[in-house]
Amino acid sequence: MPFFSIVMPTYNRANLLRPTLQSVLNQSFTDYEVILVDDGSTDNTPQVIENEFIIDKKLVYIRKTNEERSIARNTGIDQAKGEFIVFFDSDDLMHSTHLQTLYEAIQQHPNCDIFATKYEYNSGGAISYNEIKNLAGGFYDYRLLLKGNIFGVLVCIRKNMPDFQLFPPDFNILEDWIFNIANLGKNKKIFLIDKITMTIIDHDFRTMKNNQKVIAARSKATAYLLENFDFSLDEKKILRGYGYKFYAIHEYIDGNRKAAIHHVKKAAKLLGWDKSLFLLLLKSIIGKNNIEKIKLLTLK
Repeated sequence: MPFFSIVMPTYNRANLLRPTLQSVLNQSFTDYEVILVDDGSTDNTPQVIENEFIIDKKLVYIRKTNEERSIARNTGIDQAKGEFIVFFDSDDLMHSTHLQTLYEAIQQHPNCDIFATKYEYNSGGAISYNEIKNLAGGFYDYRLLLKGNIFGVLVCIRKNMPDFQLFPPDFNILEDWIFNIANLGKNKKIFLIDKITMTIIDHDFRTMKNNQKVIAARSKATAYLLENFDFSLDEKKILRGYGYKFYAIHEYIDGNRKAAIHHVKKAAKLLGWDKSLFLLLLKSIIGKNNIEKIKLLTLK
């Protein structure tokens, strides 16, 4: 039995899949399998796999009808033989040290069931980071995720962990947020390793590029979490307040000044005013387009 099972759903990513699979199959730690769940791709994904990768004995290729990401990941979980499951997306890059880094942390913390490393973004060759880069390595509980899903789906979890929860089948955006909170519960912790071992490729077809779609998804996921988990009143305020901040940011990006201002004020009512909300309010009042015009004028 392999130590790790890498579960990776894919749908119409043939143009991005090659470098991803090459990075996954180039790990310095070799005791693993890759379960690639093709969720009914209509492009040439099957040909790419069969012509270039199927010869690799580590790769298990499952082709199924399209049922979206949650069910695709659950299909991979069901087929996984590894002690730990590593989730990954089919359009990102895994550094060659990723599994070795996870393995060493697991050996150091044998009683922990959930692990994560840090990651970077690559947008056309420009490298950037989010707030995870500044988090100290160590243990965190579900409360870190009340502000949002800082880990995304990029977690490693013990398959036979007590009370293991599958991905919610009715969610296909932010399903990983619900999955992480459900599996942490009130008693478990995730160990964050202070190393960057993955690169998220920021391309135009990423789901998170559609601002109105992710606003609706965040609202739906927040409502689900509030209904299904026993949060304190203060925790509910954080969950809802950061939800409004999230809506405001994405409305601002879409140029919807009135909606952005409305959400900033609702966030401040729950969280209190801080520098980031004041700045977001100011930017929302001025408007993204006007700010970009001002930037261009200052460069002349």
